[in-house]
Amino acid sequence: MLSTIRYLLNCSLAAAVSQVGVSHTPDRVHGSYHWNVERAATVAMVPLVAAQLTVGASPITDALLGVVLPIHLHIGFDACIVDYLPARKFAVINKLATWTLNLATAGVLVGCYQFNMHDIGITELISRAWTA
Repeated sequence: MLSTIRYLLNCSLAAAVSQVGVSHTPDRVHGSYHWNVERAATVAMVPLVAAQLTVGASPITDALLGVVLPIHLHIGFDACIVDYLPARKFAVINKLATWTLNLATAGVLVGCYQFNMHDIGITELISRAWTA
């Protein structure tokens, strides 16, 4: 016990303090940008849904929801794949699930575009479903 106290008194404060709270420089490889995109998509959903409820159907909110909602869902499902089908344990299933998710997200983005451009749009669909 006494040797530990002496060590802590003799070493610098930076070496004695845990490095848990140290922030690192942003790096694409380690996911810091991914986290920012995830949070931005989540935060963007709140004003988009609020605008849809207050203003009503609008081509701008249709277009934004048609992009932000699939990205938000993609990030959530990707987190499930990473957590429950880790690549180190389920290499083939992980790759298959990831490619399936990527293809499904691309299909949903195309479907949202088609629905917004050639049909009633996402916000009008939500309004009609809500009042039905």
